[in-house]
Amino acid sequence: MKRIGIIGAWQPELNYLHEEYPSRKVREIAAWEFYHHNINNLEIISVISGVGKTNCSSCTQLLISEFHPDEIYMTRICGSLSDSIKGGEIVIARQMLQHDVTNARKDDDVWDLYTGRTSIIDGNNSIFSDFLNFAINTSEHKINNGMVISGDQRIREDALRLSLSNTHNAIAVDQEIASFSYVSYVNKIPFLCVKSVSDQADNKTIEDQKRFKLFACKNSCELLIEFLLR
Repeated sequence: MKRIGIIGAWQPELNYLHEEYPSRKVREIAAWEFYHHNINNLEIISVISGVGKTNCSSCTQLLISEFHPDEIYMTRICGSLSDSIKGGEIVIARQMLQHDVTNARKDDDVWDLYTGRTSIIDGNNSIFSDFLNFAINTSEHKINNGMVISGDQRIREDALRLSLSNTHNAIAVDQEIASFSYVSYVNKIPFLCVKSVSDQADNKTIEDQKRFKLFACKNSCELLIEFLLR
């Protein structure tokens, strides 16, 4: 039976999975609860990491070390850094980067323990291609893909949004994706990051999130589960 790991940072991001396919057992390790789901021919281990790069990287490594998934996925909301990408749309990460480190994008060796934190992580693998084709052909929402960046700060200012977009040629931002991708990459686990837009990462973020936050949580998780069960 194929074993799949799924991580969300916030409970509503996994609500679709937990409500449609309730777990058969829960295992507590350190600060996290790992939910076990048997769906068709899949064993899915889901977990809520908590917000931020430290929570996410610790949780991702624990999921890999304790449960040895064949593939690992993140489903999450994000802020759009593009005026053409709107609330509720899907974002699939082709590349990932930590934007809040010195000399971001400077190094190209992810494995270097000193400068690797500045490297872009490539997510353009076989899962990415399969998911992108599936999403384009099945989803009612617009599908976007490109660079997604993360850092331990909320992006809610027009000027900062524009700076990040221009500096990194990024289409979206969150607080976890780069750490999730890094840990998955160095463990040589096939991975994919699926996002849905909750806001525009600008001065109107709070108003946008009232409209789109929960809607985006469902969009991302539902599309991921449909892909896995196809």
